[in-house]
Amino acid sequence: MVNFCLYVVTSLLSFIGGFYAYILTLKIVWEQSLSGGDMKAVLFWGGIVFFLLATPIYLGIIYFIDNRFKKIKGLLYPVGCILVFFIPTLLVTLSFGSMNTFSPEAKLFHSFFLTSGLIFGLCSWGFKKFKARSVI
Repeated sequence: MVNFCLYVVTSLLSFIGGFYAYILTLKIVWEQSLSGGDMKAVLFWGGIVFFLLATPIYLGIIYFIDNRFKKIKGLLYPVGCILVFFIPTLLVTLSFGSMNTFSPEAKLFHSFFLTSGLIFGLCSWGFKKFKARSVI
């Protein structure tokens, strides 16, 4: 059950959190809302990039941290996952024919992947800590 939470629930929660960060950034910065067709496009493209690119990168970072560090994983997991936000954003912007990772549209995806990285790292740390306690 803990492995299910570690991989599936963590991924879903971080995707949902990233999507809400995207909507919140759009509302606060540009004072716009996400309409039906745009919402579907963001969910589709964000979901593809998140589940095919960002999630494996996040899992790789967590694997790397597990093998290299013994302490402060609660800090390293979120920071490591946050620091790769530009990779999935670059893929999204490239799919629309732009390499400008500082465009207004790219900044929306920055908020998406920064938030999802933070949530992914924190959830991974929490579920691994819970798993370690349940083994003892």
